[in-house]
Amino acid sequence: MADSTTLINGRAYDWSMIEINFGFASSSEAIYGIKAVKWERKRKVESNYGIGSQPISRGYGNWTYTASVELDYATQVMFQEASPDGTLMGLGEFDLIVHFAHPDDGRTVTTTLKKCIFSEDGMDAKQDDTDLTKEFDLNPGGIDPVS
Repeated sequence: MADSTTLINGRAYDWSMIEINFGFASSSEAIYGIKAVKWERKRKVESNYGIGSQPISRGYGNWTYTASVELDYATQVMFQEASPDGTLMGLGEFDLIVHFAHPDDGRTVTTTLKKCIFSEDGMDAKQDDTDLTKEFDLNPGGIDPVS
């Protein structure tokens, strides 16, 4: 018997909706070897205490940003070839723009990872690997909110 429940919110955002643009790459150049992207924006928040055992206020500290991208080896080599010194670090600072283009409602959600810079280069490979990939920290200087 078929399930007759209603799909409430339609299609969820998924990997197939993502388009990623690197600030150092030609906008016409398709980059398909990105296997994963992640980012996090945090702000230090601490409760302040006075008399008694309950917080009386909150203090807010610095924002911190982390991000990484997992690349296949062919994409890594393409980026190295675009670098003046042949390394990912030689690319300098760049913005990484992540778009989610929702096919059902036409909405595009964009997050920009600002002033990213690679701090490492390298490769991971082992016997019987069929797709060589490596995760690289992006060290963003900021993350623009979703727009």
